[in-house]
Amino acid sequence: MIQRIQSIYLLLASIVSSTLFFFPFATGTGGSGELFADGNLDLNDNVALLILTIMTVVFSLSCIFLFKNRVLQMNVSKLIMLLILGLAGIASYFLFTSDADYTLHVGLFLPFLVVILLIMAYRGIKADESLVRSSDRIRD
Repeated sequence: MIQRIQSIYLLLASIVSSTLFFFPFATGTGGSGELFADGNLDLNDNVALLILTIMTVVFSLSCIFLFKNRVLQMNVSKLIMLLILGLAGIASYFLFTSDADYTLHVGLFLPFLVVILLIMAYRGIKADESLVRSSDRIRD
């Protein structure tokens, strides 16, 4: 389970996703609305951002334990990639449509690190699946 490199990548993706709870996407002042009411754009400013982050963390952790069903594990990792890209898209949308003066922070770039980790995990899972399929052909 944890010996496989893709399990390490999935664990790292979960850890990096959970750091979004601590790092804001941007800090800013001014602007209308309550987006930068506390000076930060973070997960607490929108329910969709919070839900997508929680789903990403939970799915990444649960995907580690799907090692017996590699096809499902690949599909779940694709779903996690879509969720994290949606998270980055929503956060970027809020930033670029606000009229506040803001400064970007590391929280906006962490989802792309998660996507890279998920791509590496997907490649490892796919390599395992092709190895199993090739050994099945030899046995037949």
